[in-house]
Amino acid sequence: MAFVLLGFALENMTGLGYADVVRSNIFDPLGMKRATLAKPPDTEGVIPSLLNDWNTDEGTYGPTGGIYTTASDLALFARSMLTNKLLDTTTTNAWFHPRSYSSSWSFAYGMPWEIFRTSDMLSDSERIQTIVTKAGGLRGYSSQLLLIPEYNLGLVVFVAGDGYATSWLREEVLKLLIPAVENIGRDQTASKLSGSYISSDATINSSTTFEVYGSRGLVVTSWISNGTDFLTQFVNMSNPKRKPGNVQLTPSNISRGNNTKVWRAEYVLNKLPSEGIVNTNLIVDLDNFSYASRSLEEFVFELDKSGRAMKVNLPGFRITLDRQVDGETLNAFNVRLHELMKPLGLMH
Repeated sequence: MAFVLLGFALENMTGLGYADVVRSNIFDPLGMKRATLAKPPDTEGVIPSLLNDWNTDEGTYGPTGGIYTTASDLALFARSMLTNKLLDTTTTNAWFHPRSYSSSWSFAYGMPWEIFRTSDMLSDSERIQTIVTKAGGLRGYSSQLLLIPEYNLGLVVFVAGDGYATSWLREEVLKLLIPAVENIGRDQTASKLSGSYISSDATINSSTTFEVYGSRGLVVTSWISNGTDFLTQFVNMSNPKRKPGNVQLTPSNISRGNNTKVWRAEYVLNKLPSEGIVNTNLIVDLDNFSYASRSLEEFVFELDKSGRAMKVNLPGFRITLDRQVDGETLNAFNVRLHELMKPLGLMH
């Protein structure tokens, strides 16, 4: 009934019929050419042999699930939400959050989402994945839209026939897809960000090294500031009880100008049992340490057009480090490559 009332409200606000509201604000801007509230010709539909609602006119109940469309068209809608094409980032992120919780830690209610959380997708990690979904169905038809913002990934499942197939397909695809995307993300992070970065000023002994370690992501394995082993100092400040862990970088999804990405360092404990009712073995705070009002934990990567890091800026230390390639800075490597290729007419 809520969606029926919403449909009436939209018609009253715009002076248009519900079908026109949806077409002008969603279908047309996203190029969803096969989406419609009017029944298409039978030759264009997948009509199951069992009892179905293909010919059912939803009437005023159209807003509850009266749209005819294709999987590829609904994928356009999913992509628009993940890329903020119709809504800005802040609105979208707020929309994806729960409005209330169920009796299970793994399920929450959104508006209008069904939000699932699971830690069973990765064999080498208990990191939780959040899956924002919306299921629908009429007689003979079932569908599910799944969005995984962490990976910027969407999945559309349509079934004409036994509705059980929808949940089966969802589970089988996710079991294959999530680990594969996770591995791709690790490989991309290693290629684009990992490695050693040093100061171009030979008089300053400052450098840092990042490596990708499985589910831990981007780990700081060396951190020298003006000749001082700052990695050891950071671990001691962050971890006075000497619990085992690693200094990891966490993406912040913010930038400091064009072609930059900000990551933050945090000491993350290895897997340990919960210490009482409130488990403190979590990342609960960032930017704990600063110097002259600038974070010592902030790393700002400067990227080239392909998204590969060329430099990393450490604002708290007032220094920028150049990425290394086989013992030389990436800038120097690119200059040398240019000079080598120029006689061949491959560089201009």
